[in-house]
Amino acid sequence: MDNRKLQIESGKVSLGIEFGSTRIKAVLIDQKATPLASGSYEWENQLVDGLWTYSLEEIHKGLQESY
Repeated sequence: MDNRKLQIESGKVSLGIEFGSTRIKAVLIDQKATPLASGSYEWENQLVDGLWTYSLEEIHKGLQESY
């Protein structure tokens, strides 16, 4: 069996997620901080009622895509 799969199944990994201004990034690392997988999703903010923001739907979609 693949060592990465064993690490994931045993919970010996960490998932980092960054909600940046132009993209959402996700990185899965092992206990030695070696990247095992990564993904990203590009997005744009919107001006709503005078505030720059992101819709909740876009947040959910971007998180799912980057994961």
